Amino acid sequence: MNTLPESLQKHDHHVIGNAIYLPNITNHEYHNSDGISSSTIRKFRISELHAVKEEMQETPALRFGSAAHAYIVEGESVFNNEVAVISGSMYNASAKQMIAECTAKGITCIPTKDYETIKNMSESLLPVAEKYLNPNETEYPSEHFNNPYERALYWWENDVLCKLKADVVRHPITNAYDPKSIVIVDYKTTKSCDPSKFISSVRQYGYEYQAAWYKRGFEKAGFKVQNFVFVAQEKVSPYASKVFVIEAEDLDKYWIELEYMLQQYKNYKTGLTTELKAYNCPDVWELEL
Repeated sequence: MNTLPESLQKHDHHVIGNAIYLPNITNHEYHNSDGISSSTIRKFRISELHAVKEEMQETPALRFGSAAHAYIVEGESVFNNEVAVISGSMYNASAKQMIAECTAKGITCIPTKDYETIKNMSESLLPVAEKYLNPNETEYPSEHFNNPYERALYWWENDVLCKLKADVVRHPITNAYDPKSIVIVDYKTTKSCDPSKFISSVRQYGYEYQAAWYKRGFEKAGFKVQNFVFVAQEKVSPYASKVFVIEAEDLDKYWIELEYMLQQYKNYKTGLTTELKAYNCPDVWELEL
């Protein structure tokens, strides 16, 4: 197995199968660490330019999603450490200075109205959604993970360091299962949890590729991924939620496409591709969800 880059070796890390688990890396450290994530590699579906040159712009929607994720998935104590609630205007001089200081520390800032919305969303989750998002200590592989939330894995595909950070890792919701069997759960805020509209969001943002990427990473660690679950919740009252499940075998074809995208990335990084192309993928893709 390749060794971790020096920048990651300073973090507590453990080998699990053919992957390396970093139990204590923060979201801010993870996003700024070595390794390629699914969010970058998925952009090769559009073009190499998007994958290599596009910069993520922080928007109110992204800040809301991050804050909702912290509160609803990881709990209020994590929210209090990672999110600052700004009273009054977000646009006056003092607020802008505070936001700049928080952003530099990896802290997300949201207005009070968003905080109230997030609390209402938490109280409105379906019981089955709550069960997927909040496993107890017997419902996740605690022999490997110190908790089920935001588990970070790093692994290699040939010489490319890959990474993921899963919202929730738990055992299947059944009476009997293989101890190595897991379900990967991802929480998404959405405009609509109507199935046809959410599937459109899946296709728009490439969530099926994210699911295939996570499946690959956890399989590298020696787990048997039974399925990938999206808990989707609307951001406006009455804050409806739904659970969407993708069976593991339905993700294999997306990993084949991701392997192609990884090769494009490797070619660029090693200089085999010297010119970034505006388009490098077929115009028509077959999607069966």
